[in-house]
Amino acid sequence: MTWLFILVLIVFVAISIGGMCRVMAVFAGTPLFRLCGAVLFVANVFVALTAVLGGITLALGVDKFPAQWLTGTPFRSYLIPSLILTVIVGGSATVAAMTVLRKSDDGALLSIIAGLILTGWLLGERLILPKAAFVPQFFWLEAIYIAAGLLMVLPSLAVRFSLHMRAV
Repeated sequence: MTWLFILVLIVFVAISIGGMCRVMAVFAGTPLFRLCGAVLFVANVFVALTAVLGGITLALGVDKFPAQWLTGTPFRSYLIPSLILTVIVGGSATVAAMTVLRKSDDGALLSIIAGLILTGWLLGERLILPKAAFVPQFFWLEAIYIAAGLLMVLPSLAVRFSLHMRAV
């Protein structure tokens, strides 16, 4: 799994750096506006990559979780949760990241939606999975994704507010 982590990290850095010039052009204006665009792009790319690859590794059984964690849930295997993670969570973040490269207002709106989807995934995970499934090592990972969700929503709200104020 270490090789996969390194590969994802390299791809993440390459995409983030590669898209930054375009993000700066799309989010032209004040330094704060450009910073919001950069944060949106990086947060969306991070969630897109990790959700898609995490969902794929979970579906393929590369990333294994105990089957007893699904006891009492609507799921008999990790296939459906992995598809939701890949397609819904990862897909929404992918679309948001691509849109941030094209248009600031649409990118901000889709980043809000993707951030709320991510937050909903985390909340659903907490509500559906039994308490025994959440051993302490997962708290730091959840905190990272809560932060990523906030980094997708809060700068988006600032961008939307800024664009609304410019139009008035």
